[in-house]
Amino acid sequence: MVELTVLGNYGPYATAQGACSGYVINTDGFQIMLDCGHGVFSKLQKYADYTTLGILVITHLHPDHYGDIYCLRQALKYQMREGTRKDPLFVYMPEGPHPLVEEMKQWDDVFTVVSLEEAQKALNDFSRFQLKFFKVQHQIPAYGVQFQVNGEPLLTYTGDTGWFPQLEEYCRGSRYLLAEASLREYEAAERGMYHMTARQAGQLAQNSGTEYLILTHFFPENNLHQQQREAEQSFDGKIYMSGSGKKYILQP
Repeated sequence: MVELTVLGNYGPYATAQGACSGYVINTDGFQIMLDCGHGVFSKLQKYADYTTLGILVITHLHPDHYGDIYCLRQALKYQMREGTRKDPLFVYMPEGPHPLVEEMKQWDDVFTVVSLEEAQKALNDFSRFQLKFFKVQHQIPAYGVQFQVNGEPLLTYTGDTGWFPQLEEYCRGSRYLLAEASLREYEAAERGMYHMTARQAGQLAQNSGTEYLILTHFFPENNLHQQQREAEQSFDGKIYMSGSGKKYILQP
């Protein structure tokens, strides 16, 4: 069984009870965390067991996607000191440029860092699942990730990105699409280079053959009902509005 749990779904800051970007894929007990933004570590302790995390993917180095890595580091450091965890956590992240990259190189007692620039060059095969990474369009180096089972796309996470033609190919055939929908339609002309509207996310799902669209990365002040209606104008499939604590069983 593959289960997706939403830890946080806001950016660049969260609501009072929310958190920024963070998601956990649980595949037969193996846990993969996608992003670790502000407030996510607290939610992680509520909805998943952080001591058994196997992989963390940081899609890009904006704080709403990595800010709570400091909390996670301290918690895992304690677990390893106490002997309740033995192995460092594999962390996929861009090479930078960013001071965090150099800082994390000093944390090799807790993290084993893998370059996304290198990881995108091949399918990362973990036997029971595969991870495929692709570069997206953002202000800084940023990546999307596709979770595959037996080589078949199951879930694609766009991370933060503006729409660009090749994005449809990266998402094609994925049954579930976890797509950012940061912008309102009138903001697209000004900010659409680096973020998508809900309508664009819907169009991406429609054009890439997705069956289920999960919208995420909401600006806290946006009207989510309006964004869902905008996505429905361009996508014929099922649309879910992500929320902290929501769980989705991903059926191949």
